[in-house]
Amino acid sequence: MRALNEPNSWWGWHGWSGQPVPLSITQILKVGTMPTELAALFWLSLERRASLILAADPPSSGKTTILTALLTFLPPETRAYFTQGWGETFDLPPLSDATPTYILVNEISDDLPVYSWGPYVVRIFELLVEGYSLGSTMHADTVEEAIAQLEEEGVPRRHLAHLTFVGTLRLVYAGGRILRRLDEVALLGPGDGARNDLSVTPVSSWDAERDSFRLLEREGSAAALARRLGVQEGGLRQEMERRGRFLAGLVRDGVFTQAAVQRAVAEYRGDSTS
Repeated sequence: MRALNEPNSWWGWHGWSGQPVPLSITQILKVGTMPTELAALFWLSLERRASLILAADPPSSGKTTILTALLTFLPPETRAYFTQGWGETFDLPPLSDATPTYILVNEISDDLPVYSWGPYVVRIFELLVEGYSLGSTMHADTVEEAIAQLEEEGVPRRHLAHLTFVGTLRLVYAGGRILRRLDEVALLGPGDGARNDLSVTPVSSWDAERDSFRLLEREGSAAALARRLGVQEGGLRQEMERRGRFLAGLVRDGVFTQAAVQRAVAEYRGDSTS
């Protein structure tokens, strides 16, 4: 990934290089925040220019940490444009079939001047319609709440259909320690026309009682996801399993530094820069 500009307060009050220290995707997998096959699904999707918003209501829930770790899966030629909040001009390069451009928004809210809200969010989603991709965070407890907030910001539902995933995080206390879990992930897309201009398909959910995940178990979810990514359903499941095993192997082998994970992912897919 190549940054087109300098990020401003990517970690909120902490700045780009301050605390909290960024974690690699394998560190996140080790503590059970998400299953390896879901991480593999994000990997496949980000290679196909998927857009993603991670949401949680409490602070320090891991939204930015997880989003940052997932950026490892972007193709190396990806261009990243960091928004600056109030006064943002969206001086983006022209779209390219060969080179994806991601708009990276530290947070969709009005809590800080460096965050994006109102007309800036509307413009971001207009750019999604044009063909740019998005990675961002926001405060919301559920997928439905996240969608409602974006509508309140002025984003039309037909524009929300260009967002690929909304994921929500749950912060719970168990056995004297904090657990962070990717509680639900939904696939967004066009509705069936007429009154329904937005579809929301559950992709993954967390079972708090068993501390386990259900992935692509809802009828039609795998088919909807395969259509959205432009792959065959059988091939989608096979590739998720294959990449999931690879990621599980990295965790088992203790490959946890961001640099080592980046190299391993590059070697796996045969990047020319690896």
